[in-house]
Amino acid sequence: MKKATSSRSEIAAIGVDRGGTWTRVAAFDARLRRVRSTRLRTAPLRSLPKKLVPLVSRWPGGAAAPLAIATRGAFSRAWKKPFLFKALASRLNLVAVISDAEAAHFAAFRGKAGMLLIAGTGSVVLSGTPGAFKKTGGFNPASGDPGSGRWLGRQYLKMRGRLHEAGKMGHGRSAAYARKLLLLALGGHGPSSELAARAQEELAGLLKTAAGKRGPVKVALAGGLISNFHFRDGFVKAARLAFGGRRLVFVEAAIPAEEAAARIALLQRKTP
Repeated sequence: MKKATSSRSEIAAIGVDRGGTWTRVAAFDARLRRVRSTRLRTAPLRSLPKKLVPLVSRWPGGAAAPLAIATRGAFSRAWKKPFLFKALASRLNLVAVISDAEAAHFAAFRGKAGMLLIAGTGSVVLSGTPGAFKKTGGFNPASGDPGSGRWLGRQYLKMRGRLHEAGKMGHGRSAAYARKLLLLALGGHGPSSELAARAQEELAGLLKTAAGKRGPVKVALAGGLISNFHFRDGFVKAARLAFGGRRLVFVEAAIPAEEAAARIALLQRKTP
């Protein structure tokens, strides 16, 4: 556990970003200056309250400050939200449990309308505003969302004659093989390069479908697959080609996800 910053400023809100590897917790004052922060190794969600309560309670004013938690599966797995509210009731001032996608969208668009393409284990586009998203893709078929990490990982296993192993793997484990395929593509392996290009084209097509037929498009990118520099670069080129002369603007997240969660907490704050 690593403490980063401290201040005498009063804590106005706390945001938690529960990522795949690290869970980041940060406190901000009323001027949205980071005054406390730490990170924890991500563990099963049911263990999160036991770690958060003593941590946040040690911060002056932390227990009373509005708190928002961003985590994967906040809405697709219905038990997570009520579990966190029940576990933290009368202990911390939890005001919102949001998805990691909502936090990423807010980090890029500050609550305004925009499009977020997530390309990780799965692939999906969220358009609109938090609380009123329109979802395009993300159906997670047996073969994986076209262009996603899981789809690429399965293609790698198929190329190696090991596709039969995918059925015994979780989605994350099969998606991890996408990295091997991208490394081969970077090294000039023809079949892998073709599969990577096909994935980029699939994602570009998904974005075009979500964008409709008219008007300029602002899009933010998120997800482990799209964080690969070479894959991202190829995707951007494929997307510009797919959109032709239509204006396509890529927006970078201006703030980290834990700050986005804290800002959402401020918007939904309540007195414990």
